[in-house]
Amino acid sequence: MSRLDELPPDQRAALTILLRRRKTYAEVAGMLGIPERAVHDRAHAGLAVLAPALARELDPALRQEIGDYLLSQQPGVAERLRTRTLLSSSAAASRWASALAGELAGTGELPEIPPAPAPATASPAKGSGSGAEAPYSLAEAAASPDLWEPPAAPSSRVGGALLLAAIAAAVIVVVILVFGGGGTKKASTVASTPTTATTGKTGEPKVLSRFTLKPTVANSRSKGTLEILSEGGRQAFYIQAEHIPATRHFFYAIWLYNSPTSALPLSKSPPVGKSHRLAGAALLPENAGEFHEILLTRETTTKPTHPGHVVLRGHFSLSG
Repeated sequence: MSRLDELPPDQRAALTILLRRRKTYAEVAGMLGIPERAVHDRAHAGLAVLAPALARELDPALRQEIGDYLLSQQPGVAERLRTRTLLSSSAAASRWASALAGELAGTGELPEIPPAPAPATASPAKGSGSGAEAPYSLAEAAASPDLWEPPAAPSSRVGGALLLAAIAAAVIVVVILVFGGGGTKKASTVASTPTTATTGKTGEPKVLSRFTLKPTVANSRSKGTLEILSEGGRQAFYIQAEHIPATRHFFYAIWLYNSPTSALPLSKSPPVGKSHRLAGAALLPENAGEFHEILLTRETTTKPTHPGHVVLRGHFSLSG
């Protein structure tokens, strides 16, 4: 029997209505005639009780973010992509989310939980008590003066304007740093969903396709994966890489690529340390479909005009 059946009636009712009826906190509050905050607090108290030992490994802020993700209460794709990054970067976060998914099985369709990082390279969530390398915060990375700014005068697709989503403001996970663009382009319109698409519940991102990123150096252990996701007329990429060299006097960057004269920079990462991993996401520009490859490169200049040394590369397409 699931621990859900053992919860106090008010907590069990809040979780059940949120999941089975796919309601928001506000909608449930209206149904029950109680404040919206009361619905939120009852639901999250219930989640903490469902897997208490694993919940104690995480900070309250991270527990709340994961809970909102599982209950489909996050306002947009940026927040959901950020939480996917958290789950794929933190073994503790992934364990708790997976345990909750098991306890909540049968109450409604839950969002996808990305695979947990390998134990040897996992970056712990804040508060886990591990002595391993501390993860970076997006706020710290954003405060760095070494920002990769968009070109002053965007022209065609050669180094065009960087249109990226600011995925969040201060969650403590290893993430790719993304920037606001300097142009007027909008995120691309969602293409017709290919046969490889994974359709989530209403309001959740759909995984349109997945690609493997391979090293360019023989015998390298570096590897990565790229997912193309869509939601509400927008498309985004989600990238993971592991066994990549720690950064020292350089940073990693992501490019859409056709040729040396047809390449579009997407984002840069904060430093990669002893974990030798990075993960993160950002919205794609409207002309992303014009490119056929994705590159992860090493850069030493803050405003590169063409890709630097290629560490990983893979096929890219918006149609699967």
